[in-house]
Amino acid sequence: MESREQEQIIEVLYSFRQVHLSFYQLFWKRAESLGTTWIQYLVLRTLRDHPDIGLTELADLILIGNSTTSGVVNRLVKAGMVERKRSETDRRSITLRNTKEGDELRKRTEAICQDYLEPLLHIKEEDRRHMLRTHKQIIDILSEKGRERNLL
Repeated sequence: MESREQEQIIEVLYSFRQVHLSFYQLFWKRAESLGTTWIQYLVLRTLRDHPDIGLTELADLILIGNSTTSGVVNRLVKAGMVERKRSETDRRSITLRNTKEGDELRKRTEAICQDYLEPLLHIKEEDRRHMLRTHKQIIDILSEKGRERNLL
């Protein structure tokens, strides 16, 4: 690969890194005052949209591994934000759902973060849609490369 091509790839990767860091720094400062983290908020939001799901399904939806998800869920259960229940259809399975306190924390976190993230809506809709299409292309390309490597 030529040097200019390498520089273009690094430029894209660095841009993602900058956006990622900017978002997390903003979120951490705001959510820390509520006593939560980004991943905990993501779990609470996902359980709001998908109550009574299992750990593996939750991990798939939030795009992290089962062991990391398990640790996050354990902390939320201990804090009284999430409850585990035996599945009514399969007594061996455990399902997860937000408690009233967990849903309140999710709502407070969303309200605080909305104020800071709302300016993203000032980006023209056409530009946002283009960015999301481009992100999808990147995900598809990298996913395909990952599948190719697994076949080797």
